[in-house]
Amino acid sequence: MSAPQSPLNTPEGQAQLLQDLLSAERAGAKVAGESLQQATDPQQRELLEQIRQGEIDSCKLLLNCLKHLGLEPNKDTGAFYGKAMAIESLDERLPFVDKGQQWVIRKLREYLPGCEDPLLRSELEHMLRIHEENSAASH
Repeated sequence: MSAPQSPLNTPEGQAQLLQDLLSAERAGAKVAGESLQQATDPQQRELLEQIRQGEIDSCKLLLNCLKHLGLEPNKDTGAFYGKAMAIESLDERLPFVDKGQQWVIRKLREYLPGCEDPLLRSELEHMLRIHEENSAASH
């Protein structure tokens, strides 16, 4: 067994990462859903629907990971929700939403090289692809 690549690859770090990501994904889904109700531009609506669905799918992937590890998922919605929704203009909020996507990408790229659990690796690689695609669509 190789040494952990990052503090996230310890049992405690892994559990905290999964819980933090779950809270963040809940926040992202909620932000995208509420922003979708404000959006009138067809391209913005399409992007927000893609992001919302990606956040929902990511929540499911994270719940699978937590169940696999025998961990009880938190019920929290991340602070990202309040920060994002405080930005009134949708045109200004969308770049902030992309910063959230980029945060998830960074965290997963930090964690995945040291992940030795096949189920976690598969689910989180899928989640990484979702976020990479959604971030790319934002530009």
